[in-house]
Amino acid sequence: MNDVIDAAAGLATGSRLYQARHARANVVQATQQSHDALLFEPVPALSTAQRLQVAVRVCQAAQAQELAAHYAALAQQHGPAEDSPAQRAALQWAELITTQPRAGDRAALNQLRHAGLGDAAAVALAQLVSFLAYQLRVVAGLKAMAQ
Repeated sequence: MNDVIDAAAGLATGSRLYQARHARANVVQATQQSHDALLFEPVPALSTAQRLQVAVRVCQAAQAQELAAHYAALAQQHGPAEDSPAQRAALQWAELITTQPRAGDRAALNQLRHAGLGDAAAVALAQLVSFLAYQLRVVAGLKAMAQ
């Protein structure tokens, strides 16, 4: 699989920007490994399909079309996530945190619990949204530098 950030930012292999990013290969590798772990490692009560749908929603909310397309393609490969109260709460919470981070208070977090998501799932969701925020910013910065 190609590096997600390289693909989303449109970095051509060998370009100056590609070379600059890959000068710190350990950061590139760790970022891709984080992507893989946050989406594909088992999490109690939070399937890969559910996490991929959250990733799509976050990227759409941030208007990051390339990343949204990447996660949508992965979501198709993993099948549909269940349309449960827990999934609806996860999607709403992720979008809220993405678009209105200050609204991510205890009450917002408690909505996840009320919908049936336990602490492990809530932590995994928070880690995923945080990673996506990082990924979105790196892609946006690389695109700006390319211009």
